[in-house]
Amino acid sequence: MINVFIIGSRGYTKRYGGWETLVHGLVDNQINPNIHYYIYEVVSDKKDEGIFEIDTITCIKLFVKTKKSGFQMIFCDAKALFHATKYIKKNKIENPILLTLGARVGPLLWLFQSHFKSSKAVIMDNPGGVEWKRPKWGLIGEWYTYLSCYFTGIASDNIVCDSEGIRTIYKKMIKSPKHIKDFAAYGVYPIKDYDPPKTKEIQDYFERFDIKENDYYLIINRFMPENSYELILSEFLQSDTKKKLVLVTNIDTEKKYYDKLQSKLHFQNDPRIIFVGTLYNSDILLYLRLHAFCYINGHTLGGTNPGLLEAMFSTGFVMAYDVVFSREVCDEYAFYFDEKNKMRDTIKKVESIDDKKRKQIVQKARKRMANLYSWNKITSEYEEIFEKAITKRMEKRKK
Repeated sequence: MINVFIIGSRGYTKRYGGWETLVHGLVDNQINPNIHYYIYEVVSDKKDEGIFEIDTITCIKLFVKTKKSGFQMIFCDAKALFHATKYIKKNKIENPILLTLGARVGPLLWLFQSHFKSSKAVIMDNPGGVEWKRPKWGLIGEWYTYLSCYFTGIASDNIVCDSEGIRTIYKKMIKSPKHIKDFAAYGVYPIKDYDPPKTKEIQDYFERFDIKENDYYLIINRFMPENSYELILSEFLQSDTKKKLVLVTNIDTEKKYYDKLQSKLHFQNDPRIIFVGTLYNSDILLYLRLHAFCYINGHTLGGTNPGLLEAMFSTGFVMAYDVVFSREVCDEYAFYFDEKNKMRDTIKKVESIDDKKRKQIVQKARKRMANLYSWNKITSEYEEIFEKAITKRMEKRKK
């Protein structure tokens, strides 16, 4: 039995975002019955702490006092690492793997690596993207984040990158061959119904924002500078399109950035620009994706972006910021823009494509997602990585 301890998500019972989706992707699509998952979960109330058997996994809930989200996860990751090491030794867990998601506690992982490895566990990390390049961190945060990613890398036996672009970065950052750099992409679930009914709830939502099917561009992601909002809004304002731009994003929590862009671009004066705020209704979100004329992906930092995968599988007609991470996902089945290749020109290009060719592009995009990014495929790749890591550890012990 291979025992995988997952540290870094908010937990199995929570579905906040990318890491939680990855956890469920691996667990819900498990193929190998000889893998057991122990998943750490952060809780804010001491009485909720404990070890619980839920579905097929062991859920270990740890109490962390601070209410601040970022610090809470840092403290939870640190607490989980020490707890897992103790738990493995006490219960004589065989073939353990410590899989950390993200790189929040790299210095601690490096400083105490001999302690964590004393449990005979394989230390494995999925670093996510190039976190240190996010503008929100500032100079000190950028410095710490880079060091944390570096120390996590050199303390880990295996680094599992969700894009080849990220793997290339880590190969340059950590040149030693003893730190294995694996690749296993992020997954996406297939669309069960490409023609769902337009319920009254959906109808009311479309009427509320004056949205019409196939007459809008769509963005669904966090309102952050690295997602190219300034470039996209500026270019859209200068375009001649009659279609609207619907932005599903958290402007309520990023008001400072929103006000900055508004004072600079004055997009509030253009009726084509529609900020709808956040949206958690899965039926409305799916309908928005399926009936958008084109999805716009502005992510500039990797790795594989879950929203882009969903857009390729649903809308199927995508414009993406031209970086290696987007090219890796979309290949030739998307249209690209950046500071030099103006988005306004890309808009003209996509609107000049006839319906027949558009449908062909959509079908090929969806087929690519089904072939390369299904959760069954991704789960199989992760399980193979787990097996190889344990086999290598056992061979090393025999020498």
